[in-house]
Amino acid sequence: MTLAPPPRGDGAGATSPAALYVHLPFCARRCPYCDFATADLSAALEARYLDALEAEARARLPAGFAPRTVYLGGGTPAELTTAGIARLVAWLGPLARGAAEVTLEANPRTLLPRKLRALRAGLGVDRVSLGAQSFQPRLLAALGRVHRPEDVPRAVALARAEGVAQVSLDLMFGAPGQTLAEVDLDLDAALALAPDHLSVYCLTWEEGTPYALARDRGALRPRSAGWEARAYARVRARLRAAGFVHYEVSSFARPGRHARHNTVYWRSLPFVGLGNGAASLLDGARLTNVRDPAAYADAVLTRGGAAAVAEVEVLPPARRLREAAWLALRTSHGLEPARLRADAGLDPAPLAADLERLAGWGLLARRGARWVLTGRGVTLADAVGRELLREDDEAARAEA
Repeated sequence: MTLAPPPRGDGAGATSPAALYVHLPFCARRCPYCDFATADLSAALEARYLDALEAEARARLPAGFAPRTVYLGGGTPAELTTAGIARLVAWLGPLARGAAEVTLEANPRTLLPRKLRALRAGLGVDRVSLGAQSFQPRLLAALGRVHRPEDVPRAVALARAEGVAQVSLDLMFGAPGQTLAEVDLDLDAALALAPDHLSVYCLTWEEGTPYALARDRGALRPRSAGWEARAYARVRARLRAAGFVHYEVSSFARPGRHARHNTVYWRSLPFVGLGNGAASLLDGARLTNVRDPAAYADAVLTRGGAAAVAEVEVLPPARRLREAAWLALRTSHGLEPARLRADAGLDPAPLAADLERLAGWGLLARRGARWVLTGRGVTLADAVGRELLREDDEAARAEA
């Protein structure tokens, strides 16, 4: 079985940025599996960081920029102090209030009514993504989460009481020792809250994190690939039966409730990222900001907003094509030549032999003018991605 029928796209064309990502790095506590660019909140760092963020926006956002979507990510954006939120709203409000979707990431335990109210009024936040991860106390403790199971329904109720149109929950499977019965319990608890959207991820053991280091010394043992495949199959079957559309490998939505902002990424449309560690895709180049929050603030405040960017990678056409093709294949719409040309100015014809080979392995199928993942391809999506990108890596090595 393939991914469900695709949602309507949300493109703004291939030349102007379609979306704005704003990184707020502050967290109550860093999770041991996390490798995001985060920091502990302090009054001094918050003040300098917000100064730098505004300066970067003034320097880097195109004149007349009107993003279709805005995403506040992190970190945990709602960890900002009330005064910090007021400062953020002052300059971001005019941009965000015209967007079709404004998403706020939040921790279920620390989302406070006054902060959500200020972000709703000032930025037009109409979508809240809550990092539930699990509803089992044992697993939350193992994952290093600060919230309790009962915090999730409280946060969902708060979001709805404040008029938030869409609520999304993040769930994770593959924690050490997790059972399939616990996967079912988490799905039961999540579905009981009637969310509009679910993002369901398998735990990734990022190198250098406390989790990966504990694995390397034998203190933690990952679940097997077979167990992860069975858990993912359970997730897909349960959520489809509950009426969710499986529109991207890790994403499930009620009809018409897909994440518009993330769709910009999957369609390889241009976007701007502000803040430490944020990425942008502009004019065929990938820009990555200074990762450390304090170093980011220092760079911007001493050398100007453009100093936020630490790395500019002009992607060779072959690399752009393969990355764009892989992002497209992760979605239910799949890889459509006409859409890829319109969105990213790329022609997938050079991939014909690779696509046919993957189809021969039962991982891809043709659906009219589109290539899509088969049911087996969805289960082995990471392997499909590695295969597509491997060819480009080999070509780069040969050229070197």
